[in-house]
Amino acid sequence: MNHSPSLEITDNIPLLKVKNDLPTESAKEIYHLAVLCRDETESSRRLASPVVKQISEHKLSRMGLPKSLGGWENNPVETLKVYETLASAEASAAWIVWNNHLACTFGRYLDEASLKEVYKDPSHLYANSARPEGIAEVVPEGYMVSGRWSLVSGCELADWFVLRCLVISEDSPKTLGPGANLKLFFIPKKEIEVVDTWNVGGLNGTGSHDVVIKCAFVKEEYAVSFDSPVTIDSAYNRLPIGCINSAGCAAMALGVLKAATDDLVQMCLDRVTPGKNPDLRDRPTVQAAISKSKTLLASKRAQLHSSVNTLWEESQNRNTFTDEQLADVWAASCEAAREARAMVSEIYAVAGTSSLYKKYKIERAHRDIHAILQHGILQPHWMNQAAMAYVGLKPTGAMFRI
Repeated sequence: MNHSPSLEITDNIPLLKVKNDLPTESAKEIYHLAVLCRDETESSRRLASPVVKQISEHKLSRMGLPKSLGGWENNPVETLKVYETLASAEASAAWIVWNNHLACTFGRYLDEASLKEVYKDPSHLYANSARPEGIAEVVPEGYMVSGRWSLVSGCELADWFVLRCLVISEDSPKTLGPGANLKLFFIPKKEIEVVDTWNVGGLNGTGSHDVVIKCAFVKEEYAVSFDSPVTIDSAYNRLPIGCINSAGCAAMALGVLKAATDDLVQMCLDRVTPGKNPDLRDRPTVQAAISKSKTLLASKRAQLHSSVNTLWEESQNRNTFTDEQLADVWAASCEAAREARAMVSEIYAVAGTSSLYKKYKIERAHRDIHAILQHGILQPHWMNQAAMAYVGLKPTGAMFRI
């Protein structure tokens, strides 16, 4: 299929609109709208409605699904580019798209009829929590689910939720720990109560409130686990969930860094004044930060994309991923995000008092990137897990291979 012209993520989001089916082109179209709606997203503590509408219409919320249900089902590097592009406009927009991808990815474990039922409506959005903060009691033909889950991003926007619970039965442990029976439950929004708890700085627009369920019946078919059979055998559904999710989070961090870098460059271009006093662009610390950031962005992006592309090639060939290949993605993700955070903090410092003003992207970027790196999928222990693979040990992280 010809796409003319073909566009990659560059230092400047192109204004040109290209009609094709690449998710990155959709992300570039949404970029400017997300920028225009930044104030609404921030003040309402949820993604602005026009942005939500465009994300849904462009099917960016469904990238993790099979193509028959509107998904991408091709090289996952494309999804990383989407996250980076959206995050460079509005980190909360990227975060919602990324969370929807995970919730859709969990659908691989549903039987075919349930998969089609849960994801049948193209306008639907999804939310999830992999933290086992609920209880599911075994009853005839299904489960009775209750619980309260924190940090459920996009919960006010979602039509379906995928929530993890401890399953309670006569022959299973009643508490979390060894042998605990954990499952993911697909639950419609009518069973969900949103509790307004999301009063934060970074990622303020994600609406990551708590959700509560009180005795909701969930039928057997809508309860799955990470060892459930995968209904549709495709290269995309063979990709590991854990490290691909980590790579997506890292891509968002790079997008936030790009926003801060672009903002600092624009400040330099706007503040050229006559006279003998040096301008912002004349400061050695500013010059060094810009060069360092652009180099870091290019190198970390390349490493991240390369490691994920390797998994894609192996998946297409039906090969088993080695621990070293998985470690490459985990390590590239964690290090890209960590260095992006450090670089945003450096930009925040060298920009001086301008960094304090909300009219500049740098101020929000500094808040958002620190929030992004609070996610468990980017915590330092994943670097230890990766190193275990490199030195011949067996990584023990529960999500390392899933």
